Amino acid sequence: MCVIRKILCKIVILCASCALFAQSPSIRLGVLKGISCAPCAYLIENKEKLAVQNMNFQIFDSAQSELPKLLRGELDAGFLTAEDAAKVFTAGKGALVCVGVVQNGNAVLLSREENVTALEDVRGKRVLCSANDSAAKVFEHLLLKKGIPVAQGASSVALDFSVPQANIANKLILGEESFALLSEPYATVALLNAKEIRRAESVQKIYSESEDFSTYPAMFLVVRADFARENRDLIRRFSDVYKNALNWTNKNPSKAALLAEKHGLGLSQAVTSAAIPNAALTWRDGKSAKSDIEKYLTILKREIPTEEFYF
Repeated sequence: MCVIRKILCKIVILCASCALFAQSPSIRLGVLKGISCAPCAYLIENKEKLAVQNMNFQIFDSAQSELPKLLRGELDAGFLTAEDAAKVFTAGKGALVCVGVVQNGNAVLLSREENVTALEDVRGKRVLCSANDSAAKVFEHLLLKKGIPVAQGASSVALDFSVPQANIANKLILGEESFALLSEPYATVALLNAKEIRRAESVQKIYSESEDFSTYPAMFLVVRADFARENRDLIRRFSDVYKNALNWTNKNPSKAALLAEKHGLGLSQAVTSAAIPNAALTWRDGKSAKSDIEKYLTILKREIPTEEFYF
């Protein structure tokens, strides 16, 4: 009788475990090609060993191709820039929520001139910037705050948006331009290909010295609001899993770069390995980063989301 009772107990436990696994919701994650989502390569490689195993991944060339799937409910979570996430939340009546900041701004002012060591030294110069990178708006804000006009002229700085982002590094490498504002991994591409190029200033460093806020956030992990309401525990567990992947990526840039190349994140091993230490990959819960987020969006002149934006 005891033997039968033990067998029945084992069967009940096994059935309960199977039922729990069967009911465990999956999380469908949109992954953007590029350095911002490098930690996702670790998730893809090791998903069967992690605390959240039921993960599905879709890789996108851009947020423009990822976002419609998020809004249609074909994805549960994804990655968006701070300004895009706030815009979608406001325009979409709370369709997405911010779970955490996964990357801070990492733009640097690159120069071929050795005597440039501060913003004041850029007066009278032309700086190539990407129109698609909000770091240029932060850079302009910092210039104006230091009393440096943004215009043509000997006492001003001219911001040039005429060159596509993918071509800016090449202009600098070939010596056709002397200054450029670039984020990772484009900055690393320039530095690896021309020893004359140097890091003159970090926009994040100037920002922390000029503002009452230490960082400006660049990229968020976002989740559909309805999915968040129904799966709060899953999202918390996934956040922990992602945070661990991010920490591993920062500590193991060479190994992380190999995985990023292997899993088609659009990154070469050599560039990614060198770029990760400067990519400002980080983790902060959305709520704890609220003041920094609002400050950054104010500089970009974007609408500030309500409290419901933060998971």
